[in-house]
Amino acid sequence: MKKLDLVKLVNEKPYMKNNLQKDMHGIVVSEDFNEIVVLFFNPQNIGDYAVVNIRTEDIVVEKEKLPNDMQKELLSKLDQILSKAKNYIEPITINNYDMVELLVEEDKYTKFGIHKGDRGCVMDNKAVQNYIEVDFSGVDKDGNFYGDCISVKIVDLKVIK
Repeated sequence: MKKLDLVKLVNEKPYMKNNLQKDMHGIVVSEDFNEIVVLFFNPQNIGDYAVVNIRTEDIVVEKEKLPNDMQKELLSKLDQILSKAKNYIEPITINNYDMVELLVEEDKYTKFGIHKGDRGCVMDNKAVQNYIEVDFSGVDKDGNFYGDCISVKIVDLKVIK
């Protein structure tokens, strides 16, 4: 195994605390005697990642390789990536079709007519950089449409039971 090899996790049990799952794919970022440091991307949240020490017997090398231009870009930003890395994949705690309430009053929401306390329905809980899609639209008593379907930061929402 060498740096930038693509690997697959075959034994997830020792890494449950890191929220890793069997068959997750990662990229080797460094290697030690019997441990490999692997970069895993969060499949539920594009832009989120974890760097975890994995025992060599718990992963297998994939046949595929990263394209050269992607390898160069990754190597050029590797120090920055590693400095911001967590050692666990953060799960998304909000589900599709959950009813949620907006907890903040911010311009990025008010420009769409969405305000603190407004309620909406999660349309897609697959996040992009910790934002999910929420539908705050509806029809008022006069039959007029209001609201919008927008991306909202997960921490700005509360699930309504």
